[in-house]
Amino acid sequence: MASLRKTFVATTIASLIAVSAASAADTEVRINQAFQSLLYLPLYVAQEKGFFKEQGLDVKIATGGGGAQSWAAVIGGSADFSIQDPIFVPKSRENGGDGVVVAGIQDAPTVFVIGKNAASLQDDLKGFAGKRVITSPEPDTTWAFMSYLIKQQKLEGVKLVHVSIGNEIPAIVSDRADYALAVEPQVTQSIHQNGLSSVYSFSANKDWYPFAFSSLTTTKEYIAENPEAAQGVVTAFEMASRFIYKNFDETVDVAAKYFPNLPREIVAEAVKREIDAKGYPENVLVSKKAWDNNLNIALYAKNVKAYPSEATSYENNVNTELATKAKEAADAKMK
Repeated sequence: MASLRKTFVATTIASLIAVSAASAADTEVRINQAFQSLLYLPLYVAQEKGFFKEQGLDVKIATGGGGAQSWAAVIGGSADFSIQDPIFVPKSRENGGDGVVVAGIQDAPTVFVIGKNAASLQDDLKGFAGKRVITSPEPDTTWAFMSYLIKQQKLEGVKLVHVSIGNEIPAIVSDRADYALAVEPQVTQSIHQNGLSSVYSFSANKDWYPFAFSSLTTTKEYIAENPEAAQGVVTAFEMASRFIYKNFDETVDVAAKYFPNLPREIVAEAVKREIDAKGYPENVLVSKKAWDNNLNIALYAKNVKAYPSEATSYENNVNTELATKAKEAADAKMK
């Protein structure tokens, strides 16, 4: 009996040491997100479903409060990766930086137009003529989207009403405008809580899809110094994105955990709208077309000096190797 007890104790100690050693071996990676956003759901799924852990990573998530702040965290060394509009990478390259986009987080321009009038404008853009439309101030994303659409489609008499981000719904409810541009979960909230309707989807416009809307970014220096960690992070995002498309209920569970102040039915509907729009990438490789679509808008908004150019080109800004290997790893695991 004493011998068995000694064996059990020894085995238990060995197991604890093994677990401790495995935990100690996890590489810490710091990811800074611009905001806590449903657009960034692959990040939360990768964290909660253990995809980072599977890659031997201990991921710490911080929130910058904006795209510029998150990218600044990478440049300043307090973060290894950031998640935001990828435009900050070519902007920094125009000033000699070495930033690089390594994975897509949002592969579609998941901005929607909501309004009191429920009539769809998806195939009748002339319905915008003479209307007041709420956007964020120039040169922010919704301003760029709507003003570019007006120019592209030659829409006449559209008046843009600028409000700060987060105030779109109160502005339209108080009749300051006819329509407003918004993202999830704000869109679904406005439908359930304010009786508004989604009347136009930029993602559903074939000229705008795919679109590098939100991306995972880092520096070439980090990848060179931490090749295994960089590959592990991108592979984890590939796994998470595939999980989202195959496991809806569990994905909603994760989303609800990160947005506890929202009713679950609103979270579920918002996630479904994102999935239907193919907002989350089916493969995290940022394509040339997705890059072109983003940079054309960025050039219009004067967020970059020129496109294409050496500083803003797809080839110099997007690392395709990590995402390609991530796809191969996911394909092999999910056979």
